[in-house]
Amino acid sequence: MLSGCTVHQPAISKYQTNFNFSKVSSYAFYKRNSEFGQFQNISYTTRNSIELAIEQVLDKNGFIYNTLDDADIVVTYHLVNENTKELLTYNNGVLYCSLCLRGGEAQADKKQWQTKPGSLIIDVLDPEKKRSVWRSVYPLKINVKTDNSREVQLKIYQAIDAMIDKYPHSRDASKANNA
Repeated sequence: MLSGCTVHQPAISKYQTNFNFSKVSSYAFYKRNSEFGQFQNISYTTRNSIELAIEQVLDKNGFIYNTLDDADIVVTYHLVNENTKELLTYNNGVLYCSLCLRGGEAQADKKQWQTKPGSLIIDVLDPEKKRSVWRSVYPLKINVKTDNSREVQLKIYQAIDAMIDKYPHSRDASKANNA
């Protein structure tokens, strides 16, 4: 497990209040050669770092990786850059609806809910509707000039850990094994 002395800020999230998060036990990603993989231009190294961190954090929280056809949720992500068209394309691809996501602290503190370049977005999609039912945003603050690959991986892991901590009805790994 990665560790470090970096102080990280709390993540912020919003979610659809009528989605039954407590019934979720498995997740999947879209395949890299799917339409989702075309929503943004990021390196395979960055993609691998993000997906590995998501897997580690979800596994730590008792979720099980599954096939796309059998998963309870689909996890997607977007690394915000200067190209606002990429973010719009991503939002359309996950059928993001800000007004539909009424739960979470983002509703109470709209000032903190900002998607600036360098922020990481994670969405949880209802696989039947292919629509985002939960979203979290976190400013990664990766410095491509000075951060080495280990520092980048640590920042990504810490961000995703903080983000998944905001997931409604987070599973306890000790309880998940008895479910």
